Amino acid sequence: MQNIKKTICPLDCPDSCGLLATVEKGRVISLAGDPEHPYTNGFICRKMRRYPERLYSPQRILYPQLRTGKKGEGRFKRISWEEAWDRLVSKLQEMLTKHGGEAILPFSYAGNMGLVNRFAGFPLFHKMGATQYLQTICSAAAGAGWKMNCGKAGGSPPDVAADSSLIIAWGINVRVSNVHFWQYVTKARKAGARLLVIDPYCNDTARSADDYIPVSPGGDTALALGILKILTEKQWLDTSFISSDTDGFEQLEAYLHRTPLSRFVEQSGVTIDQMNAVASLLIENPKTFMRVGVGLTRNSRGGMAVRAISSLAAGCGLFDGQPGRGILLFSGAYSGDQTKLTFPQLAAEKSRTINMIHLGQALTTADPAVKALIVYNANPVSVVPDGTTVRRGLCREDLFSIVHEQVMTPTARYADLLLPATTFLENRDFYSAYGHFYLGIADKVIEPVAESLSNFDFFQTLARNMGYTDPPFQQTLNDRLMSYFTSLKGMSEEFCLDDYRDGQYVASEFGRQHGSMFARVGERFQFCNHSDPTQPAWPCLSDGAEFDHPDLISRFPYKLITPPNDKLLNSTFGEMYDQEIGEVIIHPDDAAELNIHEGDRVRLHNFRGSVVRKAIVSTDTQRGLVVAEGIYWPGPSQNKGINDLVSQKCADMGGGALFHESRVQIEPADKWSE
Repeated sequence: MQNIKKTICPLDCPDSCGLLATVEKGRVISLAGDPEHPYTNGFICRKMRRYPERLYSPQRILYPQLRTGKKGEGRFKRISWEEAWDRLVSKLQEMLTKHGGEAILPFSYAGNMGLVNRFAGFPLFHKMGATQYLQTICSAAAGAGWKMNCGKAGGSPPDVAADSSLIIAWGINVRVSNVHFWQYVTKARKAGARLLVIDPYCNDTARSADDYIPVSPGGDTALALGILKILTEKQWLDTSFISSDTDGFEQLEAYLHRTPLSRFVEQSGVTIDQMNAVASLLIENPKTFMRVGVGLTRNSRGGMAVRAISSLAAGCGLFDGQPGRGILLFSGAYSGDQTKLTFPQLAAEKSRTINMIHLGQALTTADPAVKALIVYNANPVSVVPDGTTVRRGLCREDLFSIVHEQVMTPTARYADLLLPATTFLENRDFYSAYGHFYLGIADKVIEPVAESLSNFDFFQTLARNMGYTDPPFQQTLNDRLMSYFTSLKGMSEEFCLDDYRDGQYVASEFGRQHGSMFARVGERFQFCNHSDPTQPAWPCLSDGAEFDHPDLISRFPYKLITPPNDKLLNSTFGEMYDQEIGEVIIHPDDAAELNIHEGDRVRLHNFRGSVVRKAIVSTDTQRGLVVAEGIYWPGPSQNKGINDLVSQKCADMGGGALFHESRVQIEPADKWSE
């Protein structure tokens, strides 16, 4: 007999889909989109349709295991949970006694976006006085740039785009990374709207667009400011909105006036004619919706790009909340008291803080040294910049690594103690979204497979085994979930917690209101902001850290960006493609000079490392730009990943990573051997 249960996708994606899980004899046999979810509307991506394969994968970690081989070999023996707890507790207590809490470094991110399980380890880490870490790897630069201009205001509801006459997908491959937004694009185009895609390469969304602008990687600031300069000089701006809801436009206008358009053209890589064409589209289409991607911020000018694009949107009045007009980076639909999940008050004193993108440095050069690493909800070997240094740190014999994981990831192979984790289908949690305005609570669909424990159960049990009796460690999952749930702002007035039931989707009040997005939060858009002395007061041009470095240009002439593809979500699902090395798109002119042909194995390398991929020769990319989609796991032929080539340096704001700003050299792989 089959049973269908509602749940919610936990992965780090703006869509946060409502799902229907079909269960037969205690096993999930299929996943589908929930037709009752207002945003999911009954369909899901192919990645999640295959999730049951991951749930029951041969690589699923089912029991506690102890390393028997060398670090990285992935050889383990099964042990009991009782032995695992004894080893783990004694080792951590030894670390605390000998070295203090700062010798313990946690590492996690958004492998599970359920808020209770995502932050489950934080109370314990605060209690132990562990090294704290900045969660910056994905959207820190984007968030910092948005906050500097927009304060507490969030983005527009995505369905507003359905009434637009012009939709701009700026730095986001909608058909891969935000597939449910496409339903609004389709509806708008049926009514005569145009889709404009701005991106460094012609991706799946660009190939389906009416217009495509190939901006230089890192050139988004220049393009946005160049368009804004044209609109300003032609007096085509929404002066009413600028007057009523913004501050500081005069200072930005003065900068635009004294900066020649040729400088914006040069840095953007876009011609004057193309800039003028976009400006004309904006003035001809007051009902414009901008869908802005986080990917365009993963470079040394990322925060500034968001400031420039949001300034262009404000100049056009797209924040006024009128039909068909809007801009969406993050929805900002709900805000709650995060301390009810993390409990920073448990810390006796402030610990040192390490940026998570500097994990390689932390494991190899930190003083005092990191002696224990606790990983959950993340696969740092694959996703952290400068993977070569990360692996070198993980190989230290004096480092004790604990990995709580679902499948045998590249990081799990380095564990000293490997512990089985549940998937979202095996635990209860609360899910909000950053791409739409709905949230929900989902109960477990099946009982945990084998001996797996949820993040919450793992850390609560560990805390109690460590002898900690503070109230947060006595909470049940429902206690913590409801404590945070009741702190949420943005709930609709008619919502009543007593009437709520699992599987019900709740809409944010911000998704229903009309009018200025700034009036809702009692703030004004800041074209000019003097609050941070380390940042320019207004959006402006700047040089790229690696792309514009003269020495690197001479040695590594090709720019590399690493956007997602439709097989992987960050590195999740890598076990399904562990025999694939991935592809790299190379422009035909570059391929001819390098004597590289379609399907050749090619080596991309710089002074940080190297990786082999299969060449795709195509005009989908620009001359001098190579595009490696997807974070594939290292296969049997190489113990390397694409992020080996990425710098540990930070973006201009927020401490974000530079995944889309690496310089490389390329050569046929058959001419090289290690």
